[in-house]
Amino acid sequence: MYYLEWTVALNRMRHKPGSWQDKFQKNVAYKLAANKKKSLASRVSSGGDVKDVDIHESRAEKVDDNYAIYCKTGNYLDVCTYNDDKRGLLTLVFGALLYGMVPFSITTAVISYNIVVSPEEGGLEPISLLAGLVSWVMIFAVAYAFYRYLARIWRLEAFTMRRLVVRFNRETRQMYFLRPTFLGGVTAYNWDEIDAALPKDMLNHEGVGGMLVIGAITRDGVNPHSQITADGAFVGNACRDYQHLLSFWEYIRRFMEDGPDAVPEPRRRRSKWPNPLASMWTVSRLSLPGGFDLGRSFLWLRLVLTPVFVVWGLGHYASLLLCYEPRFPKAIRAASHESEARSLLALLGYNLLPLLYTVAGLWLYYAWQHGLDWRLPLQLVGWL
Repeated sequence: MYYLEWTVALNRMRHKPGSWQDKFQKNVAYKLAANKKKSLASRVSSGGDVKDVDIHESRAEKVDDNYAIYCKTGNYLDVCTYNDDKRGLLTLVFGALLYGMVPFSITTAVISYNIVVSPEEGGLEPISLLAGLVSWVMIFAVAYAFYRYLARIWRLEAFTMRRLVVRFNRETRQMYFLRPTFLGGVTAYNWDEIDAALPKDMLNHEGVGGMLVIGAITRDGVNPHSQITADGAFVGNACRDYQHLLSFWEYIRRFMEDGPDAVPEPRRRRSKWPNPLASMWTVSRLSLPGGFDLGRSFLWLRLVLTPVFVVWGLGHYASLLLCYEPRFPKAIRAASHESEARSLLALLGYNLLPLLYTVAGLWLYYAWQHGLDWRLPLQLVGWL
């Protein structure tokens, strides 16, 4: 669920004066201004730099791709974002809501039609009219609430891009964010102007790991409380400790500063193919900052919670199918020397094939459960 990216985007927008979003912006701007004064004062007195990390400075001896790489070429590096796999629960909740409301609405409409068109002898009973009226009020109330409020929340993990991608292009010396419009859209920042939130002189046992946050200061926001706003991306998977976080950043830094040969090939590239088994495996790991990972420990708890992870994994897989596979705009693809034919084939494949093999899998399961011939669809279209 893209909640963190949503909060960053909200801080850059203009909201209705007096609303909770407007008050939130005002508080954030006040705190940032106060922290900036303290930070500048301490760094001026110590002669330090304004940035937490000088991107030209090596911060780790080892490098680690953190299993976060989608694609690595001689020109660019595509990296996942932290929240790409944090999904499924909203889809389960809203799916259950729709599963209950749609049949209820259809049943109410049929009963109401029968009562009006073919009333029983003696006319319409008051209790029937009251029950029908209450049912329709409930339907319209839920539908309005869903359209007005819940649909926006569900869009954080469904009916949007299947994943957010951060591209580091060493030839253009730029970093690109691939996001939907309501999360900030596609943006580009110069490599020398970005900052990684990695404080210096922190011992490994003092850091709890977490996610790599790469940000940039921008003036293109319409926030009325601050002309200067921050834009950023939460890059990579959760890191188990601070040294792991530095190693992951060093992988990206060396690629941009020293070239693709300065870092090894990813141990395992992240797949873009939706897979129900992979979804169940992903949610069962509960990969959280600080090294809490059920994939490496708590095996007994993982086994006990297997039914929960199966249901959650199905919601995770459904949310992927309700999204579409994105790609960068043509200008960025051209700057990255990306093959147009290959990009188009990948776009069609990632968006169409998952729907096809999901429908085929559901049919095979249905046919097996009801003792039907699995070749029946092929016979209907004349292929057999």
